[in-house]
Amino acid sequence: MGRDSPPRKTDASADPPAGAFRASKLRSVLTVIAVAAAVVVAAAYATVLVAPAPRADATLRQTGAHPDDQLLLRMESEGGETGFRPKPGYGGHDQEIELSTLSAFGAFRGFELWSAVNAFESPCLIAYHRATDDIVARSCVPSGADLFVDTQSHGLGPGQRLRFQLRGDTVDAFVLRPAGAE
Repeated sequence: MGRDSPPRKTDASADPPAGAFRASKLRSVLTVIAVAAAVVVAAAYATVLVAPAPRADATLRQTGAHPDDQLLLRMESEGGETGFRPKPGYGGHDQEIELSTLSAFGAFRGFELWSAVNAFESPCLIAYHRATDDIVARSCVPSGADLFVDTQSHGLGPGQRLRFQLRGDTVDAFVLRPAGAE
């Protein structure tokens, strides 16, 4: 090799092929897109977690009132039409609600709310409509589960329901309306 000839490139010092440069650029673009998508998904998830729960129309507190004979008779007779006869001291259809544990929460739109415990140690919520002497809703669930009852009768507007949810020592009352109704 002479002095006048240009130096030859060896494989180690050769420029990378054009395809490798494009692949590197494509990886960078895909990484940016993946990070942006992850941020969007995380933001959507956080919005769902942080979105405020619907506000109750009323919050009922324990009143300390004791059940009267009318309510106790209704609770004891529950299930008579199905052939189920509660044990003495129990009521509330097949949920075996211990009547001695009834606790009053006051009334909302004509519905009295009562909590109790059943024979299986599960908390229960009962909605009683005194004017018609009707247990309109009752539910017992294992401890720790969300406990609520819905009603859809007795003077509510078309498509409306009332939801009562037991939260510790209070009951939240919600008026549920059809979509688009105010």
